[in-house]
Amino acid sequence: MSGKERTVGDRFRTGKAYTIRQAAALAKVSQGTVRNWLYGSTSVDGYQMEPVFGGKEKTGEVARVSFLELSELIIVARYRKLKLKLERIRSAHKFARSEFGVLYPFAYFDLTTIGGHVLRKFEQEHPDTGPHFVVLSAPDQYVLPGLVQGETERFEYSPDDKFAVRWFPYGKEVPIVVDPHFAGGRTTVAGRGVTIDIIKARFFKAHESIAAIARDFRLKHKDVEEVIRVRAA
Repeated sequence: MSGKERTVGDRFRTGKAYTIRQAAALAKVSQGTVRNWLYGSTSVDGYQMEPVFGGKEKTGEVARVSFLELSELIIVARYRKLKLKLERIRSAHKFARSEFGVLYPFAYFDLTTIGGHVLRKFEQEHPDTGPHFVVLSAPDQYVLPGLVQGETERFEYSPDDKFAVRWFPYGKEVPIVVDPHFAGGRTTVAGRGVTIDIIKARFFKAHESIAAIARDFRLKHKDVEEVIRVRAA
């Protein structure tokens, strides 16, 4: 796709809301990995690793991550679990960025629908003997691997710009969400804005009852139970 890449005007999704430590914990990778994927690195022997995502530069400020950058980090982390080479992921991201015409292709709704077709096209143009970005679901029909597709389905996307707007880290059936519009993007109870860390501290450290926590925050008893269950797992 030619022309200027579409971006997002929502400052909550593009603002630098997360520290490297917070982003690493959410994506389930190390802090060094997040830094390397975002900004690249140079080893002691002089080898330079390019960043996975284009257009991101280090500044003199403390490095922070936006919600859309976090969303892409999560997808890359899942692809890495499938043993795809980082340089392949970097090339595929650049390819998808051009095909979709957007700045954040791994945080874009079309990845969930036609991403299999786009990444199959990438593999045909850039063949490799390693693990694949897509799997064959039917004759001539390629889709994202289950681990990656399953993660994309944990996101909700804006009907206006089609970029990720919130993420349910334990699945949409669990009332826990990462929404940049609430509590500074920290993990909260869906629809309430009460952070999971507060509930965790009151139950595990202060030893308050589920009933008391639910009453104080006007939460459903079953939602507090679910939060405690997944956090204790």
